[in-house]
Amino acid sequence: MLAIRKHLKDVRDCKKCAKTQLSDLASSSAAGDDMVIETLGNSEGMSASSLSAAQVESESDNDVLGTELDQFGDIPATEPTVRPPGTVTIEEVEDIDLESACQWHYQRDFPDNKASVPLHHGKTTFQHICNEQILKQEEVLGPFQDDKEWELAKWRIKNVGHSAAEEFLKLPMISLCAQPQYKTKQQLYDCINDLPQGEGTNWKCYEFEYEGDIPDDKDPSDTKMKKENLEMWFRDPLKIIRELIGNPVFKDVMAYAPIQLFTDPEGQNQVFNEMWTGEWWWKIQEWLPPGVTIAPLILSSDKTLLSHFCGDKTAWPVYLTIGNIAKDTHCQLSSHATILLGYLPIPKFDCYTKKLCSIMKYRLFHHCMTIMMKSIADARHTGVEMLCADALVHLVYPIFAVYITDYPEQCLVSSCMENRCPICKVRPDYRGSHDSESFDKCDVVEPLSYLKDHAAGKDVNTMYGGNVNDTLKAYRLRPVYPPFWASLPHSDIFVVFTPDLLHQLHKGVFKDHLVKWCTVIIGAVEVDKAFQSMPSHPGLRHFKNGISHVSQWTGTEHKEMEKVFLPLVAAHTCNEVILATSMTLSLLRDALDRFHDHKNIFIQLEAQTQDHFNIPKIHSMEHYEDLIRLFGSADGYNTEAPEWLHINYAKDAYRATNRKDYMQQMTWWLQCQEAVDHFTKYLAWARQMVCSSLIPSTAVIKIVEHDPAPPDESLAVIDSSSQLPVPIPASTSSTQRYHVSNVPPPDLRNVEAAVIVSPQGYHATEFIPALQTFLHTHGVDKLFPPHSFDQFSLWRQVDFLLPDIPKVSRRHRKNIIHALPSILDQCHKVTSHQVSDQDACLDGALICTGEVNPFTNGTSLQGMHVGRVHAIFTLPKHYLSPMHASLKYPLVYVEWFTPFRSPDSIMGFYHISKSTRQGGCPYAEIIEADWLVRNCYLNPQTPGDTVHFFVNHYIDEHLFCTLRLGYRGCIP
Repeated sequence: MLAIRKHLKDVRDCKKCAKTQLSDLASSSAAGDDMVIETLGNSEGMSASSLSAAQVESESDNDVLGTELDQFGDIPATEPTVRPPGTVTIEEVEDIDLESACQWHYQRDFPDNKASVPLHHGKTTFQHICNEQILKQEEVLGPFQDDKEWELAKWRIKNVGHSAAEEFLKLPMISLCAQPQYKTKQQLYDCINDLPQGEGTNWKCYEFEYEGDIPDDKDPSDTKMKKENLEMWFRDPLKIIRELIGNPVFKDVMAYAPIQLFTDPEGQNQVFNEMWTGEWWWKIQEWLPPGVTIAPLILSSDKTLLSHFCGDKTAWPVYLTIGNIAKDTHCQLSSHATILLGYLPIPKFDCYTKKLCSIMKYRLFHHCMTIMMKSIADARHTGVEMLCADALVHLVYPIFAVYITDYPEQCLVSSCMENRCPICKVRPDYRGSHDSESFDKCDVVEPLSYLKDHAAGKDVNTMYGGNVNDTLKAYRLRPVYPPFWASLPHSDIFVVFTPDLLHQLHKGVFKDHLVKWCTVIIGAVEVDKAFQSMPSHPGLRHFKNGISHVSQWTGTEHKEMEKVFLPLVAAHTCNEVILATSMTLSLLRDALDRFHDHKNIFIQLEAQTQDHFNIPKIHSMEHYEDLIRLFGSADGYNTEAPEWLHINYAKDAYRATNRKDYMQQMTWWLQCQEAVDHFTKYLAWARQMVCSSLIPSTAVIKIVEHDPAPPDESLAVIDSSSQLPVPIPASTSSTQRYHVSNVPPPDLRNVEAAVIVSPQGYHATEFIPALQTFLHTHGVDKLFPPHSFDQFSLWRQVDFLLPDIPKVSRRHRKNIIHALPSILDQCHKVTSHQVSDQDACLDGALICTGEVNPFTNGTSLQGMHVGRVHAIFTLPKHYLSPMHASLKYPLVYVEWFTPFRSPDSIMGFYHISKSTRQGGCPYAEIIEADWLVRNCYLNPQTPGDTVHFFVNHYIDEHLFCTLRLGYRGCIP
């Protein structure tokens, strides 16, 4: 078998060598007629409508910028973060099956190019700043003398509080050594205020005075009522949209028109990913005048505490982003693609009786949001001309599309009572049912008419023949008129609430219900033991004390539990309770159907104490399929994002104040932070312009293959690397996919083989026989046979870079295989006792052996085998002669598991066991590191089992797509 594997390895090496020669040949003859090339240039990753925009852009020239780039000569040139035009790239696809990795190939643009037609060319914000500096003969760094002074000011604004600023500047190291031009904090703030700022940074304060229905105790005449004064700080949302859609930083992650993606040429299997691939954008575009551009507004809000340990200081931030920006970007905090719109007031309203207090809080919220969104309502008829990131002016219609929040605030936003669904008309006592006929969607016109009649004081509703209050109760509406969304055009409040992954799934359905029910059935002690017995794994939290003692849960802990929960409870629960999941909408609906078919098992086993499932978070899953079709995948609308935004926009801002009139100070602090961030991006753009001016402006080309014309003429064949609007980076595939440090760690050098073999060390019990076999196969054993006193240098880990797959991520994912021993002292002696291989963190790995397995032939696991990595090492020099220098290092000692069989029909897990030879010794082997593919997580089939395992495909997205969905492009 070793000879066969060596032959397969030689074939792979020859293949890589041939492809390298082919790449060199293609590079030298890229201009010839023997290849089909596709000129991408500036249009790489753009839609059809964006191509016309790029053509308009190419026809104009920046008259000032093009002649005065030498003004930027004092900026140190840095390597551009985006591959500049003018380079020839040939993407290798040797290790990725593009046919299965690219899950969509066909694109349909909006008919007749009637979406997002640019009006004329313009200059971006950064171009205006650059031109203004040139015309005024100002320094590129603005008020700062050099990079060092600017970096010091930026660090001070980001890290030193307001009260300590003066003290910091008076430090001798700063005042005498650094000697910045700003000597006081006021001078520093004056410099920051002189920086160019975004259009949407200016804050407004709106003051309220509410008079209640409780007499004022301080008024002896009892004629005056108690009052409460409130204030709301906010910014103009239209200016924020103008800033976001025109930010040059987002040029490559911005879309302006809807598209439809399909996996088949007939256009039957549609892909829903970004917002512009959903049905909502396409439908709204059909309603609007031809050629306009839609800016879908994504709002989110959530109350948060400002003080950690004491006090009742709270804030209610409202955030805004737009659906034109790719979800990976607007969900990334460091991108600053989601901007704080304002702070809503949080009233006490002790001036009202208990009966009115609740409804007045509802009315205050909608009144504040109406004021905040006024500029959006004013632009509803004609749209607004905006300069976009592509340097073209578009007629933009800002439309309220999505509101990201938890269930209580969903009821608040939709003006409905807490015992009803904010999306459909289902009765409260029917929420646990699975009857789709009971889930009729609410019509936004009907409840608005009832609310209007109530506000007008009408007594009778002809439909019900009774009091209007009875009508509101029947529809479970709060008497709030007008709600803020009534004046927003093309907005349907009953479809804006996207799936809440954090509160509804991770914390709600999973933690609050599923884990609770399974714990009742299995027992808390057994569940804790099961979690304690879980092996360690890179990036996975190990609940060493179980889960019953965890007092504070976050979304991170919930997701870590989900990765191991199904195989953990598999040995304890009956088959009827097991629920498989899928990433497709059809299987999502099927999984929900099967859950409702078997949910009564929880009642029968007394895990669910009530005799029904009228739970809002479970009912919300009924709408997931429709909402994903409307707005794209749910990961772009997670309420976890506002939770993280609170840190910067609320908690850090509050800590920078003196706790008095803190709201005004918070807005001022945020304005300084945003000014620094905005100028940082401008300097990065300016540096990139300097680099681009030094590169010849030749076309970027890429070798492509002819694809057959699709049957549907409206569908165009697209390559996954040009998926809109984010270009996928060039492949990083090379002859060596893994990485280890150049030199082994000092404490793992010259480790004796006896320590590697020891069960208390690396637990590599068959290391010496396996090494002898390896040396014999490669003709090395004639020199020095291995002995227990031989010394080896080892590594703790080997790193891999998994390929990008459109289904999961556009960024490479680092993957690590550990071979961590017990703690060794300087003499390489074991200092801990009775340590098992789990405690030593010896990872399982997928290994490419090339062996034929009828169960995996033709699948994503073809030629794959599972082994546990015990040691990553290199041979001593005295083992080798110059003729053996071709051996690749490092070497890996693995202990094999049994080959893959068909996954079980209930859970979909592959079952494997430790492979042994006669006499019970583990079947072990030494292989070269390039046989390794990636790590894999092995769950014991029962707590404490060290022989039989599940291959857990829920540990990360790439492994799930490989094992569960069968995609062949997820692993090299």
